[in-house]
Amino acid sequence: MSNIRFFKTFIAVAEYGSFAAAADRVALTNAAVGQQMRALEEEMRRPLFDRSQRQVKLSRDGVLLLPKAKRLLADYEQMIAEAPDDMAMEGEVSIGGITSGMGLLANCLVQLKKLHPRISVNLMTARSEEVVSLVHAGKLDAALLIETARQNFDGLSWTLLYNEPIVMLANTAQTSGIDDAVELLRTQPFIRYDRSTAVGRKVQSIIKSESVEPLEILELNSIIGIADLVRQQVGVAIVPLLKNFDWHKDPSLRVLPLPGDLAVRRVGILEQGTKSAITGEIRKLLMSAVAK
Repeated sequence: MSNIRFFKTFIAVAEYGSFAAAADRVALTNAAVGQQMRALEEEMRRPLFDRSQRQVKLSRDGVLLLPKAKRLLADYEQMIAEAPDDMAMEGEVSIGGITSGMGLLANCLVQLKKLHPRISVNLMTARSEEVVSLVHAGKLDAALLIETARQNFDGLSWTLLYNEPIVMLANTAQTSGIDDAVELLRTQPFIRYDRSTAVGRKVQSIIKSESVEPLEILELNSIIGIADLVRQQVGVAIVPLLKNFDWHKDPSLRVLPLPGDLAVRRVGILEQGTKSAITGEIRKLLMSAVAK
């Protein structure tokens, strides 16, 4: 059991880039995270971190261990979630989710119902900021949402599921022959994603770093809606590359990389904890779906 907890902490350090950030996610002190990682290194008999730099980074052995640790943790959680037929899960569970992740979440909940018919599911959609407060209040048992620096996950369980890179979305016919995202931002009408959101703030930061004043024509709080407008040749946009939407295969759309360091939107599941058996099963189904 101790090693399982250590591996969970190790994965958090790898994902968040520091002992302090990992401590916030696994409900430990910085000192406890450091103690666990030293104990894990002693158990594995090799250094897992490169401590020569200011920011903690995985060593070569740590990089090689990370996917194995994730598989071990997933297998362990699956064993815990599996119950004998005579102990089938039942009860009511309330789940929230962001609009762009609703298809993925709904498909996993359909699978849940097939596996455990006696579970009753209430599903709602809302912005990430709203569902976090509902999970804290116990009005939602879990939620699929976007992680931002301003959120408070204290006392809750957070699991990162996938990252969505932030890219430029352009119409194929409208922008043929131009592959430079910055040039398109300067010359094409710009559809802005809601600047009050975490992604909207990242978009503004990207625009500012390139010293561009885009030809902004409208602002919209719907990534799917923005994609539809790009298809209609209304303009270009900077948005997260939504998982499972296959924009790369859409003949009317072009997905272009942005200059500079890759910016991402981090999507995961937040669990309240009182119905951990059911929400853990949902988490397992989501992890399986995004791994395909």
